[in-house]
Amino acid sequence: PRQSFVMVKGAARLLPAEEPPPAEPPPAKPPCQAPGQQEQHLHLMMQLLRPQDAIRLAVRLESARPRRVRYLLLVRPEEAGAEAETALLGVDFAHEGATHCTLGMVLPLWSDTQVFLDGDG
Repeated sequence: PRQSFVMVKGAARLLPAEEPPPAEPPPAKPPCQAPGQQEQHLHLMMQLLRPQDAIRLAVRLESARPRRVRYLLLVRPEEAGAEAETALLGVDFAHEGATHCTLGMVLPLWSDTQVFLDGDG
């Protein structure tokens, strides 16, 4: 599967195949994050998905537990017309350098679904 992402401040967005990567330099990594750690997290999260699925958006969330790393993913199959199969996934890593992740939430998005995220982040 395609793995072209733009990553900015804890969020990653899948790029369409015809869109070239942005010309601007990538933002500096947060000091608490090891080089390439976000890319490693994306790779591990993609291993949780079915072969036909793609991550459309990945956002790193703040966690109530200090060491836990959490992401919210917007996932949809690659095939055309599959918008009806879109889902939000909550993915957890036990700590920053964890080598595996777990699904903490699966929320299918139907055509009449409204999602409101509350908080300051």
